[in-house]
Amino acid sequence: MVDENYVYVYLVDMPPQTHEIVTPCADGYTVYINAALDDKHRIEAYKHALRHIENGDFDIDNIATVQEIEAKAHGVKIEINKKRKRLIAALKRKERQAQFLQSQGYDLFLSAENKYLEPR
Repeated sequence: MVDENYVYVYLVDMPPQTHEIVTPCADGYTVYINAALDDKHRIEAYKHALRHIENGDFDIDNIATVQEIEAKAHGVKIEINKKRKRLIAALKRKERQAQFLQSQGYDLFLSAENKYLEPR
């Protein structure tokens, strides 16, 4: 059940083949549903989006491409190539490094802001 996060839902114009899009946001998830869908298909699209959230498809430990997420949601097996596995491992290392720095009191956002605002 998705109770610890907020889920914001918006109806937006999308290409006909796209029923919904889910994106993580600061305090939960945003679900965009195709405004052209009828009520029955809007509900199906919303339920599909919630399954992705409940399955943890957007968690850092579960980094996947859209194709991998959809294959998992629909029970289809696909092969992840070695390059993709290395990328996933590197991203997980970066996330662990960031978590360690934050646990030591290092302010990543302030550091990034200072670097951005520095004159060159």
